[in-house]
Amino acid sequence: MEKYRNMKKFNRSVILLLLSCLIFVACSKKEENIETKKENKNNESASFKKFSKSFFGVFDTDVVFTAYCENEDEFNKYFKVLEDDLNRYHNLYNSFENANENNIKTINDNAGKEPVKVDKEIIELLEFSIKNYKNLSNKNNIAIGSVTSLWKAEKDAAVDLKGKLPDDNKIKEGLKHTNIDNIVIDKKNNTVFLKDKDMKLDVGAIAKGYSVEKVMNKLKSMGLKSAIISAGGNVKAIGSPLEKDKNKWGIGIQDPKFDSEKVDIKEVIYTDETSAVTSGDYQRFYYVGDKAYNHIIDPETGYPKDKIKSVTVLCKDSGLADFLSTSLFLMDVEEGKELLKKVDGAEAYWILSDGSVHYTENMEKLLKSKGATNK
Repeated sequence: MEKYRNMKKFNRSVILLLLSCLIFVACSKKEENIETKKENKNNESASFKKFSKSFFGVFDTDVVFTAYCENEDEFNKYFKVLEDDLNRYHNLYNSFENANENNIKTINDNAGKEPVKVDKEIIELLEFSIKNYKNLSNKNNIAIGSVTSLWKAEKDAAVDLKGKLPDDNKIKEGLKHTNIDNIVIDKKNNTVFLKDKDMKLDVGAIAKGYSVEKVMNKLKSMGLKSAIISAGGNVKAIGSPLEKDKNKWGIGIQDPKFDSEKVDIKEVIYTDETSAVTSGDYQRFYYVGDKAYNHIIDPETGYPKDKIKSVTVLCKDSGLADFLSTSLFLMDVEEGKELLKKVDGAEAYWILSDGSVHYTENMEKLLKSKGATNK
């Protein structure tokens, strides 16, 4: 019995020693891997240079593209694809201007008349939007064009950002023509038909993020390893910065003020490959009297909401982040947090009209104010 106890004690000692060795080896291996990764990255960083270009016009916003490439010719190759593709998507998804091929406006112009043959990329965008409307949130409705067009007309007519409200009766009438089920998609013939003659599509709350996602994925498939694009409130990153001792991208959250002359950063998010999309009342607005009216319209009331100043959504897919940011802007914070539980890896940061700040639990560790860095 004593021999058994001694043997048991010996075995336990051996097991503990083995575990200690394994833990030590595992730790050593992990540290070795970290150091190897750092060394590899530093070596890789030395052969890559940082390049940046910008342009204006697509989706009515500035586009800034930064990438780490071996030379300027390589960067220019990626930039040309980016610029060409974003321009094409801007034309395809335009609800208000015709293009040199059938686009969203063509579909609207033929509402109640006949199906319109379109590029498959329009059909894919519509299907993406409808799926998320039905599975995630009905706050982002691409069939709301009969209402948003009223607000756009008044904003365009405003002088020095001073204008008037759309007619309330016209808003109520427009809301009768926002049934998303009246969008008929024929994938076999590549056609889209709006059954309601007074219905209009408006994909503005999703098209930019969706387009950025498609273009950046294309560049990545071409071999781009490290890049970030900022298109207004839409940011998409590939990989991590190829700079020594810099492992995270810094994505700034703008302080939402009605002041186009000055941009203050409220917070910085440090993260690697991801998408960040912000919806805010300060981006597009006009005044009626002393009250500012933003461009994000609640599909239930036909009017903008003013409780939230901005909401930033973080997730892998830029199109989904765009869809979610608009939805969350039109919800209470707690309702928005419940919605995000349906989406793996999605986080959000809210700035309310009273100045208070709210964020999801896992967002906190990414915030500069909470100690996050670019290391």
